Formats: sequence, structure tokens, C-alpha cells
Amino acid sequence: MSRPDISVVVLSYDRVHLLKRTLIEGLKQSMAPGRSYEFIVVDNHPDRLAEGLVAELAANSAPLTYLADDRRNISIVRNKGIAASKGRYVAFIDDDEAPEQNWLNALFECLERTGADAAFGPKLPLFEAGKSPDWDKDAWLYTLDFRLPADAPVEMFGRFRRKGKGLGSGNAAFRVATCFNSAEPFSVAFGDANGEDTQLLFRLALEGKRFVWCPDAIVKEFIETDRTKPDYMVTRMKRGSQHYAASRINTSDTPGLMRLKVLGLGLAQMCVHASLFLASFEFLSSTRYGHRIGMAKGLGKLSYRAPIGFIDERAP
Repeated sequence: MSRPDISVVVLSYDRVHLLKRTLIEGLKQSMAPGRSYEFIVVDNHPDRLAEGLVAELAANSAPLTYLADDRRNISIVRNKGIAASKGRYVAFIDDDEAPEQNWLNALFECLERTGADAAFGPKLPLFEAGKSPDWDKDAWLYTLDFRLPADAPVEMFGRFRRKGKGLGSGNAAFRVATCFNSAEPFSVAFGDANGEDTQLLFRLALEGKRFVWCPDAIVKEFIETDRTKPDYMVTRMKRGSQHYAASRINTSDTPGLMRLKVLGLGLAQMCVHASLFLASFEFLSSTRYGHRIGMAKGLGKLSYRAPIGFIDERAP
């Protein structure tokens, strides 16, 4: 195969049942004439669970490569996928996401048109149960969509973060020459619990790299029923806040001062949301979890040095 214009890296651990959906839809990408792509699956499970699926799909001449590394560190497998990529852009999609047919072409055109260093698109939920949970009827916590015009700048700091929405690598494409120009673009120190992309994005933003929004690059994230339970979301938000705090401090020019700011913010969140949790009688409700989630975010910042680890999820 000639050198592709853009490479897609997909990481897999034990969600092969969802990875199949990701790859089948991903390999249907509609690119403009003369453009090509490749998919690279990096299997992180010691039993190489994704190998059979990838071999089956690759047998039909799909532009698909299988790699494996059983070291349980997401940065290691991300970096392995990047090293094997041949495109001048590298996109990432999670193994529980399925892209629309124009997804990859939209990201490619956005980067070509704007000259930006990275482009990000919306992540919309698709619930196994057929609807969002009663405690989050609008699926706000399961949706990432800034609703910006095409090519609008996206900030790692400021208004988007204040809305409770942070960027990640789940639906993103990067310019290799400016974002992945080192041996280990993703820090291995941040790869043991899904905080590696937050650390990378903070670092790139502080280096002055440009991020843009690509509203036509849509992926649908399959939300299994176990992940619609409030306890799961509380844990997820706490972990996300731990990642934010650790990454913010790690990439700061003044880590001591940033640590004080982050801990102060975490303490304020804990106090405010704990007070409102009691005053609003949220503890009596089975459909209101806003202040419990707020307390979890505050606790995450205060406990950013604690071991984070992966969330245990059901694997069929």
C-alpha cells in the first residue's frame, strides 16, 4: 500500500465486542479522491484478544495492521501505534466509539485547511438501554460537543474547562511533525490510568500549539448499561479531576504555585458542593447527582497523588 495520508490508532484491551463495531464502521470511511488512510490496532491484553478479529478483517484487504504489547500502560501502546503510523496525521478513536462515514476526511480537511496542530470532533452517546439515564436525561455528562463553528479555536484552559468539558484523544487528529516529534510523545509516567492524553494536551497547549474544532467529525460512543449507573460517573469524574490536577501541576512552569491553586480549587469545590448537597436534600433523591459529582471533582483534585488505576468494567 502506498503511504496513507492519515493513520488511525485504536487501542484495545478487553472490549473486543465493541472494537468490532469501531473497525467495521471505521473501515467504511469515505475519503476524497486520491486520499488514503490506515488503521492500526494496538492490543494491550496479555492474551491478544483482538488478534483474531483484526486478522479476519485484514483478510479482506482492509488497510489494517495489528500490533500487541502486554505492558499495562496506555502511553506505551499509544506511542507504539504512533511509531508504526505512516500518515502525516495521526487520529485516535476509542474502541467503544464508531465514526460516521465522513469522520476521517473531515478531520483531514480541517487540519489541511487551518494548518492547526490538532483537530477535535464531537462525541455523541449511543445508549445500550436505548435512552439516557433518568438522572442525566439530557446525557450532558456523556456528550462532548462544544457546538462551535468549523475551524473555531479550542482552548485547553478557560471557558470550556469551566463548563466541565475537557478535551481528550478519543476523537482527535494530530499533526505528527509538530505534536509527535519525540520518541515518547505520551508520557509513560501518566499512562497507568488514562491521564496521558490530558498531560499531552496541556503540554502542547503551553507550547503554543493550535487546536481547532471540527463539528463534522462525529463519533458515536456506545454506552453500556453498567456505565449509566451514577456510581460509575461519580468515580469517573473523580478520576478525571485527578488527571486534571496532576497534569496541570506537571506541565506548569511554577508547579508549587499551581499545586496551591489546584488544591484550593478542590477544597472550594468540596465545601460548596457538600453544603449544597445538604441544603438541597440531594441525599434524598435518586435522580439528582450534581452536587455528589461536584464533591467528587473536588476530592479528585485533593487526592491527585493517590494511586488512580483503571475503572473495573464488565467484560463479556
